[in-house]
Amino acid sequence: MDRFHELKIMLAVVDAGGFAKAASRLNSSPPAVTRAISGLEARLGVEIFARTTRSVHLTEAGRVLAERARAVLADLEAAEKEASGEAAVPTGLLTITASV
Repeated sequence: MDRFHELKIMLAVVDAGGFAKAASRLNSSPPAVTRAISGLEARLGVEIFARTTRSVHLTEAGRVLAERARAVLADLEAAEKEASGEAAVPTGLLTITASV
């Protein structure tokens, strides 16, 4: 799975406060969200979320990762906007002529 997509899913779980709510926001299934988080945790070798039957909380490693993930994804979005020209602001004089 794409690492950026994994980070987006992780942040969706953080923001939504649970896997099922995050899946709903992402138009995905809860098992797909769970697999993505499990894959991320396996790849990193740390638990990102402390899970109980009633709640999901970030671990300390998860908190650090979430902070950095927000910064990385914001930088990625800014770079994409800049590359597509969306960040460019038009400047100069615009003259329009039209008949009455």
